[in-house]
Amino acid sequence: MSTEKEFTAYTPDELRQLYKEDPARFEKLADDALKKACVARTPEKSLKLQQMQWSMTMQMRKAGSNLGRMHIMENIFYSQVYGRGGQLEQLVDNCNSLLRTIGKKQQIVGKEEEEVKLRRV
Repeated sequence: MSTEKEFTAYTPDELRQLYKEDPARFEKLADDALKKACVARTPEKSLKLQQMQWSMTMQMRKAGSNLGRMHIMENIFYSQVYGRGGQLEQLVDNCNSLLRTIGKKQQIVGKEEEEVKLRRV
């Protein structure tokens, strides 16, 4: 196994072996891969990616096991997609804005409005 390979060039089995044999090297390769993944078109976007990664890393440090880390990542994902101000809410807002622009009265109902309707029934 060459020590000059990048993190993404290793197979999962090779990564497992590297982690057992040389954890410091594994961590260095993982850190380098994260830094490369956080490079964007502009410095501002790169900074935002780095901040997101730092936040995720800090949250995952709280986990006591790999399963705990997985649950934290799952919660991060779902909050980013389904949470207040998440991707789904932004998509609904953009679609509603588009519908208003073209003169359609029918709007896409957001998650909160659906919950209110369900409570009334």
